Amino acid sequence: MSKERSIREEEMKRLTEVLGVIDRRLRKELSVLGERRGDVVGIRQEFWDDVTVNFSDATELGETWSSIVQQAELLAERERSHKVASAAASRLALQRDNPYFARVDYREAGEAAAERIYIGRGTLVGDDGETFYVYDWRAPVSSLFYDHEPGPAAYETPSGVIEGEMTLKRQFVIRGGVLKHVFDTDETIGDDILQAVLSERSDTSMKSIVATIQKEQNRIIRDEKHKLLVVQGAAGSGKTSAALQRIAYLLYRYRDTLTSDQIVLFSPNPVFKGYVSRVLPDLGEANMRQMTFRELIESRLGRRYEVEDLFSQTEALAAAEGTPDGNAREAAARYKGSEHFFETVGRYLKRLEKEGVRFRPLRFRKDTIVSAEEMAEHFYGALAKENFGDRLAKLRRWLNERLNAWVDSQMDEAWLDAEAELADQEEIQRAYVELRRGGAYAGESFDDEDRISELLKRRAAENAIAPLRKAVKGFRFMDPLATYWELFRSRTLFTACAPDGRLPPGYEWMAQRAEETFGRKTIDHEDATPLLYVLEALEGFRKVDGEVRHLFVDEAQDYSPFQAAFLRRRFPRARITVLGDFNQAIYAQAEESGGFGGWTRLFPPEETKVWRLSTSYRSTEPIVRFSKRILKPEDAEGIAPFHRDGEPPVLEVCKDGAEMADRVARAAAALLEAGYATIGVIAKTARECGNASAMIKERLPDDVPVTLVTGGSANLPRGISVLPSYLSKGIEFDAVLVWDASESRYGREQDRKLLYTVCTRALHVLHVYCLGEPSPFLRQPEPAPKEG
Repeated sequence: MSKERSIREEEMKRLTEVLGVIDRRLRKELSVLGERRGDVVGIRQEFWDDVTVNFSDATELGETWSSIVQQAELLAERERSHKVASAAASRLALQRDNPYFARVDYREAGEAAAERIYIGRGTLVGDDGETFYVYDWRAPVSSLFYDHEPGPAAYETPSGVIEGEMTLKRQFVIRGGVLKHVFDTDETIGDDILQAVLSERSDTSMKSIVATIQKEQNRIIRDEKHKLLVVQGAAGSGKTSAALQRIAYLLYRYRDTLTSDQIVLFSPNPVFKGYVSRVLPDLGEANMRQMTFRELIESRLGRRYEVEDLFSQTEALAAAEGTPDGNAREAAARYKGSEHFFETVGRYLKRLEKEGVRFRPLRFRKDTIVSAEEMAEHFYGALAKENFGDRLAKLRRWLNERLNAWVDSQMDEAWLDAEAELADQEEIQRAYVELRRGGAYAGESFDDEDRISELLKRRAAENAIAPLRKAVKGFRFMDPLATYWELFRSRTLFTACAPDGRLPPGYEWMAQRAEETFGRKTIDHEDATPLLYVLEALEGFRKVDGEVRHLFVDEAQDYSPFQAAFLRRRFPRARITVLGDFNQAIYAQAEESGGFGGWTRLFPPEETKVWRLSTSYRSTEPIVRFSKRILKPEDAEGIAPFHRDGEPPVLEVCKDGAEMADRVARAAAALLEAGYATIGVIAKTARECGNASAMIKERLPDDVPVTLVTGGSANLPRGISVLPSYLSKGIEFDAVLVWDASESRYGREQDRKLLYTVCTRALHVLHVYCLGEPSPFLRQPEPAPKEG
């Protein structure tokens, strides 16, 4: 019998044993699940039959309430048990499909025999509680697989370093409980496994990579020493995958003190949010909180103002390319995203502790109850010695007192008499009951009717100023927009707050733009974060954000230094992991951010670690080499393709839009026919996508799915997706068809990285179409290989 056959039979026997353990446990959990489901249904159906209801006196009422509470607690306990059993059954079902992916044989120093250690997505322990059939990939001992090859090896545990020797390293491909492949390897992760995984078709959701984590990725995942991790990686180098596995690792490592609600991931767009949503549940963990920066802005500013988002800004700048206004706005976007402006706003906020906060008057109809001047005088006068937060709380109490006094002053006014006369019978009855509880109508009394009338008038007055009460409660008596606006209304104020005491270039244009937009309560994207910073400094940062322990930011190169500093301020207790690629910095606000300088200066150097991932695993080698040619040689130098072969990218020149639509439609249909599940047709802007989508649909049968993906889309569909360049970030497709990569669309230097980003979305196939002359970045020769 050959060695390979002997190994396979040995491992198949072991797999059968493990599947038997899983099946027995799964049957047990399914039985418990059925019982709990029956309990829950039965209790719900018979809830009121088992409750004694009697409202005849206070004693019976108390017993009735106790009976309801007891039955509700029983139902809640059964529902919790059902949920636990359901989660266990789901976890075992996933484990049965692929119970483990690796084995290492390890002999600890001083031990005679090596232990066989099988590694999978989750732990599997025997009924005795001591026999480990499978170790979780996040367990300390599992790092042997990711970090070492056979020979001397060690791993860290909470109690210290364990040293020894690895005598065997083996990898498996198991699908549906069937052993497909077995590989013995001397490398960290064998190329055979990587080739098998990377050659698979794409899906509409990101997959877990625990079976193919590379050594450098494993170090990122398990880094517990640094408060700030910055991961600079080439397109397709596994940055996002490593970050999601890091979240799973942290939840496992600190499972007694860390919950998924204390982890926040900022995604580049809603499509990406849906794309990564299955990774953690597939690893048996609850999803972290996930949001886009746009959602953060909208949650605080969206109800007050009309706020432009990043994608709308990008479209607006694209439409104004080369015009004086377009150039001025690009410069303004870069400046307002700078650390210089963050420091300017910070100095302004310190100044607001002494003067300058703008207030809104409290008005009812034509009556000013409290003027803005009175608020400012009280805030900076009577309360001047208090700290800002206490001052604000006391001002709010003072305003409520003023509202109370105003209600008292209105009791003899005719408008309240009229309101009281309009009260319906139900309102009168409620007033009567309230007075009766207070002792009225107990004996002979001559003013009870007057007291009802007074109560009705007071209620009418309170109802009339309810919006003012709500505004006071929500600190809406302050005007953050007018306060922020002052920086552009007053040259003297700006220079006093600027760290270098100078106005920035383009200040006059920014001042004029502020007057045009702020006056109608519309906020440009570049003003949204500074305005939010002012608002939250005035009203107070949210307490829940102070409880976040880990912050992850994907596509971090697209965040301005101002936004980076703001997130650090908003999540003060969080350790931060940021992921990005300099070569995919496509937005105006990020163009002059100096790489990740805005991030790396958030923490001291000794608390910061910068990791670099240079190997691109996503695309075939021909696609990576083609994409590298788009970049400047110095930017492309650090990118290395993984050796996975594929067809060379295709560049086609078309005479007009109709011919381009014909070619794209034919190519997309052929790719679907060949079995590719996800086809991305990527145009530069949303406007082009609308035209492209309509033209492609006209040329394909009705049963061929063509979906126009917009900024509001939450999921990536199968079939043909037509989407703008900036929405494609972080996503991958089996095949990418680039819509009009001509010189007219991607001819400027700032288009270079955008075109690179678009082309690197392709896993297996890349076709580039142009109307006329191709982009100059597509005509660059491939760099000659270095000698030696």
